[in-house]
Amino acid sequence: MAERSELLRRLEALESRIARLEGHGAGTDASPTSSPRTPTPSTTPEEDPFWALTALKKQVPAPGGVVFAGSVDVGAGHLEYQWGRPTGHLLENDWAEHADTVAALGHPLRLAILRRLVDGEHTVAHLVDELELASTGVAYHHLSALQTGGWVTSPRRGSWAIPPSRAVPLLAIITALEKG
Repeated sequence: MAERSELLRRLEALESRIARLEGHGAGTDASPTSSPRTPTPSTTPEEDPFWALTALKKQVPAPGGVVFAGSVDVGAGHLEYQWGRPTGHLLENDWAEHADTVAALGHPLRLAILRRLVDGEHTVAHLVDELELASTGVAYHHLSALQTGGWVTSPRRGSWAIPPSRAVPLLAIITALEKG
């Protein structure tokens, strides 16, 4: 099962690269099944509050799929990202392989760190001061967990940032957690 998951992950990465090279992908990482679309004047949010869902249903036949996308201005600059998967793909895979990525988000201090890093790269000293942490050791403990989960990188010694390809997925998760 692990070999199958690794092969699927590698295949998806190759498909994503091909899509970007052929100009079908949006932003830093996109699936070939989710090419960018610009809403037509008849599908503006004012006229159709479900314009994204309407477009998805036209693009992806039953049993459907899930897409998230974003066009955001954050500390790393302007980022555009879109990712989608058909329902079958999502239900056939082992979700346990995502446990570390999800677990890394499961601490209030880690979320506070990520919130600061969305605004741009920060040094550990700056994070310690801003979040009033007891020590740099506490910061490094949580940054290590976030790095293991793929949420942060250290572009320079003592400095941390959210990779551009993770900013919109993080914001999509936060959006999904809102109670509305």
